[in-house]
Amino acid sequence: MKKLILLICFLMVSSLSYSQIFNEDFSYSSGSLLTSTSVWTAASAGGTNPLTVTSTGLTFPSYAGSGVGNAVLIGTSGEDDSASFVRQDTGTTTSVYASFMLNVTAAQTNGDYFFALSTSANAFDARVYARLSGSGFNLGITKANEATISYGSAVYNFSQTYLLVVKYRFVSGLANDQVSLFVFDSALPVTEPVTPDIGPVTATSADAINLSRVLLRQGSASAAPTVTLDGININLIWNSAVLPVELSSFTSTVNNRDVTLNWTTSSEVNNSGFDIERSSNGVWSKIGNVNGNGNSTVNQNYSFTDRNLASGNYSYRLKQIDFNGNFEYFNLSGEVVIGIPAEFRLSQNYPNPFNPSTTISFDIPVDGKVSLKLFDMSGKEISTLVNEVKTAGYYSVNFNASNLTSGIYFYSIQAGDFTATKKMMLVK
Repeated sequence: MKKLILLICFLMVSSLSYSQIFNEDFSYSSGSLLTSTSVWTAASAGGTNPLTVTSTGLTFPSYAGSGVGNAVLIGTSGEDDSASFVRQDTGTTTSVYASFMLNVTAAQTNGDYFFALSTSANAFDARVYARLSGSGFNLGITKANEATISYGSAVYNFSQTYLLVVKYRFVSGLANDQVSLFVFDSALPVTEPVTPDIGPVTATSADAINLSRVLLRQGSASAAPTVTLDGININLIWNSAVLPVELSSFTSTVNNRDVTLNWTTSSEVNNSGFDIERSSNGVWSKIGNVNGNGNSTVNQNYSFTDRNLASGNYSYRLKQIDFNGNFEYFNLSGEVVIGIPAEFRLSQNYPNPFNPSTTISFDIPVDGKVSLKLFDMSGKEISTLVNEVKTAGYYSVNFNASNLTSGIYFYSIQAGDFTATKKMMLVK
């Protein structure tokens, strides 16, 4: 029976993961422009009050995007941005569900929309609105751009995080597609509620010919709300938001210029593995991969060491990938700092022997002039790799010997009163 339950759980989560066609947790550096990423482009008013990433990431119980990455701040006027997802056409797709966390800090009486789904022809459908209502705000929807906005009677609190699910349902025929809005202030239910909070709205305006983009809109200064939005997930079925992998810990330790990451999962479903990503300037890059354990109901421990880093501040995150290619991010809390070495050191090049490239690392505990040179067996200088003033820190230099012949070479460093020489072998 236990195996049967696990199999059913696996099939359910695999189906959920397969249905996901877009995910955005805004895992970019705080203060960066949304359009500086490879995901988002300006939809209108490009460069005017551009949408900016904020470090105030949102959280919501059991939601897959909760506490992951940062968020985006949507103001009352300026640039609108859009991102593409896998195109869904009428006649082939039943419904599209867009879920996201929302925190509204201000709204105006007239009300305006801040979120929408879009067709490839730039027709904005499934619009979500907010307007001032007493000491709080109402939420509303339109299917396309109806003159009358369908607002709900519920009054929501400013500065409280809610989870919204917008549903666009393709219906056969003309001008009869449906849009619904679900709003939650506690955990997202596993199954879709029978009755939405607003809708279904069926307007006489034209149906969407397809859905292929998500739009974040800053509206008009006289009507738009001020909101923080985070954790956009777009699915073809109701998103139960159950994470396929649950992390119970994610920590780091520093040893000189090496960083070791350790993490533990308490459960795994359909887990292919983890890409390890690092950032030192707001740009993330993959530095390694660790295989997952597929399906597991017991603790699994993982480790990865990032070696020979230069002095500086680094951020790390895990990209957990399932066997369908879907993924979630887990960010390491805080930055990792590689400090200043305690003494001078010249390390053995790696790899050695090498062909044709190798890396030479050295440690400088104080600021000063550094010279690093390469010599052949006769003592003739072949190349100067470094010849400049360096601030205290850890350094690595890549050397390409494609223009040299096989043999023994020597590299020598001079920094203040410190000198050292090591041998390396080029084998072609």
